Amino acid sequence: MLQTRTVAPELMELLIKLMNENAFSGFNLAGGTALALQIGHRNSVDIDMFGSSEIKPALFYDILSGFGEIAERQSSTNIYISEINKIKVDFVNYSNFPQIDEIIEIQGIRMFTPKEIAAMKLNAISGRGSKKDFIDLYFLLKTFTLEEMIGFYREKYTDASEFMMLKSLSYFGDADLQPEPKVFKEFNWEECKNTILQEVNKL
Repeated sequence: MLQTRTVAPELMELLIKLMNENAFSGFNLAGGTALALQIGHRNSVDIDMFGSSEIKPALFYDILSGFGEIAERQSSTNIYISEINKIKVDFVNYSNFPQIDEIIEIQGIRMFTPKEIAAMKLNAISGRGSKKDFIDLYFLLKTFTLEEMIGFYREKYTDASEFMMLKSLSYFGDADLQPEPKVFKEFNWEECKNTILQEVNKL
């Protein structure tokens, strides 16, 4: 059962349209929204679609413009970023990285599993360390150990710098300044940081 309270009805409606479009059949929901719809931990406001297919910007624009008012932000064969009725929608060609788990489908929504999302979250944190990413990691730690997640990360990002990723897990300076999304489960930001640091220190 999808945890639909984590997203706005308008986002859910748009997501269903994306899933039903044949041109997007090679793309699946990733990121915080995929995790939120599966575990119901926090509000999420954007759509990240990852796949191993080349993006066709002109075709994507034509299709997406039929879903509502479109604002194109970035356009290439590897990444396409737009806003549809002010909802941010990203398409990413992720063919350079192996898929490490099966795609799951719940109520017509194709999604990456928490295992795959965990690897991608560690990669995201190594790049920027947003508060939302740390919150997602905190709730993923209720399912996996950090050591397990690092194993997923190694499997997916064979050439990535594990040292930089681990260093980023201990830096919250930017995240501290960012707004906190609505969290539907028991949560405290300071406890979140302490839990992650404790897991890092166990390694």
